[in-house]
Amino acid sequence: MPDMATPTTEEAPHEYVQERALALVATSLAPAPLLMLPFVLMVTALLHNDIDHARLGWWVISSVVATGITMLALYRYYLRTDSRFTPRSTLLLIRISFASIGVMFGLAPWVASGGAWLTRANVEVVVLFALFPAVAAAVGLIITAGRRDLYALFVVPLMALCVMSLVRSDDAHVRGLGVLWLLYSVGLIVLHTVVSRNAAEAIRVQWRGERLVRDIAHERGELTAVNAQLAGINTRLAHQATHDPLTSLYNRRGTLELLEQVMSEVTTDQPVGLLFCDLDRFKAVNDALGHRGGDRFITIIADRLQRSIEPGSVAGRMGGDEFVVVMPGLDMAASAAVANRLVGALGQSVYAEGREMPSSVSIGVAAAPLHGTTTSELLRHANAALYRAKSGGRNRVELFDGTMQDELLLRLENDQALRRAIDDGEIVAFFQPEIDASTGELVGAELLARWVKKNGQVVAAQDFLHADQSVALVDRITERVIASARPHMRRLSMLGLPEGFRFRINLASAKGDQRWREDSVAAMLRDLDPQVITIDVHERAVIDDLTVAAANLAAFRARGGLVCLDDFARGISSLSLLRRLPLDEVRIDRLAIDTIGAHPHDRAIVRSIIALVREIGLAVTADGVETGAQADALIALGCVRQQGHLYAPALPAKEFEDFLLARMADHYVQAAAPLTNWRTDDLTE
Repeated sequence: MPDMATPTTEEAPHEYVQERALALVATSLAPAPLLMLPFVLMVTALLHNDIDHARLGWWVISSVVATGITMLALYRYYLRTDSRFTPRSTLLLIRISFASIGVMFGLAPWVASGGAWLTRANVEVVVLFALFPAVAAAVGLIITAGRRDLYALFVVPLMALCVMSLVRSDDAHVRGLGVLWLLYSVGLIVLHTVVSRNAAEAIRVQWRGERLVRDIAHERGELTAVNAQLAGINTRLAHQATHDPLTSLYNRRGTLELLEQVMSEVTTDQPVGLLFCDLDRFKAVNDALGHRGGDRFITIIADRLQRSIEPGSVAGRMGGDEFVVVMPGLDMAASAAVANRLVGALGQSVYAEGREMPSSVSIGVAAAPLHGTTTSELLRHANAALYRAKSGGRNRVELFDGTMQDELLLRLENDQALRRAIDDGEIVAFFQPEIDASTGELVGAELLARWVKKNGQVVAAQDFLHADQSVALVDRITERVIASARPHMRRLSMLGLPEGFRFRINLASAKGDQRWREDSVAAMLRDLDPQVITIDVHERAVIDDLTVAAANLAAFRARGGLVCLDDFARGISSLSLLRRLPLDEVRIDRLAIDTIGAHPHDRAIVRSIIALVREIGLAVTADGVETGAQADALIALGCVRQQGHLYAPALPAKEFEDFLLARMADHYVQAAAPLTNWRTDDLTE
């Protein structure tokens, strides 16, 4: 069993006890100089006829000396520089003072004895004078409590002189009084020892009490300091919880709390305006400047925003490149004026990381109580107006109205219905054949999403997918289409596909930061042979993370797959993508094909595209071929791989399988009786 440690109580230092006792002694001794000499003079005046004058003179002299020494000792004691320490010279004076007082009172019996000590003295006078040192010894016991050294210096000369004067008397009674005085003195010494011990213990208790009070005060001070620190920490934490560390504006939580507070007081006479701001194309800025430069860009925009709003308005950062401005007291018209001013202020170029970057902002405006009386309603309506501003060309202000609410509800309902359709397996893959127009052979098929409703209605992708669809939802649709097509693709591969046949899979054009970093191509095409697959990518799908997208596509090509740039010439960076992406072919935008026969300029543009693509060693294909004139024009220009309703619509899996088998049968028949193939390499018109 382990030893239990016994807690130890810290005791007062011996020096402290001695100093405190000396202080009490000095305080009690202070009246002595005022009493001793007057007492001696009074006794002398009363009894000078009964006592020898010479001895009275010596007694008066001893009282004067004792009084002088005591006054000097007290003077030196109270004027010492350090109240916690008494110099040795001062302590010596105090000791001499007590010794001199003891001598003075010890001489009292000798003064009363006359000239021959006590042999001829009047016994009654001697007894009276013997009482003086007895009382003095008792008083000295009280005065010197706690300092045995001082009492010894006082009582020893007093006792010695008194006893010596009494025991030398010829009178037996006086000698007996001397013996009694001796016993009395010894008793006083013993009693003083007990009293001093108790006084010292009282001083120690007092020291412990003072120490405890001091420790409590110290701990209280520390607790006060800790409480102040905790209060400061709580204040900082509260600030951090409601403020954005980058811009020092309110964060999402702080903005919502502030808006809740403001909305609780909204009335028709006290409206609240709300601006929902979104920086245009900030992702491109962030990619160009890096995260540090992007943070600097956001900081500058936030500072401009804070400086441009009305006094009393509050700006908050909802996250990323989205900001909200809460404007108590402003109606719709005043809020719109502030929004238009912000478009100008935030539309100025920003200088960050040594580069001048363009800046623009789209703003949606709503006001309470006109557009809602709750925080969620007002935010939702301002966000709907922002969506309209983004869709309408960006760098503009849109004011919320009722039609936006209808559009918002319709979009939410459509999204919800589409999510249910994905979960219920109503989104399936259709196959639209791709034909070599010069031979009529089937060279591929594109997977197209179709919504087959429970009532048998088939909805094309362009009718239920919109440009603003969320990335997550579009990816789910793509995964569902591939999942529904996977068993059919594997079955057709096992049955045998025509030489060079490839399934064309269109990666949706919705933008997302993480799509390419998560290598979605490998995940979506698992269990499929890349050698029978061509991936169609759009400019919008790769432009936000071009480097990582190119790496993913290059890895897919290394496994045997092909990559096609879809809707070429529709975007703003298609030409640069021909160099920066690992491509095998290019698909001409169907808008160019629709007008290929309508105007010579359109035909010239298509001819230039085909010539450019073939010059850099890429294949060219066309989508959306609807008429024979379009097909003939493309053949004449050198584009023979064509797809569209002219050849076949998108077919369900079973119908496509029948279509494929029929085409392969025709191919075998033609192989038995080969026909002349048209060559298009030299066609220029």
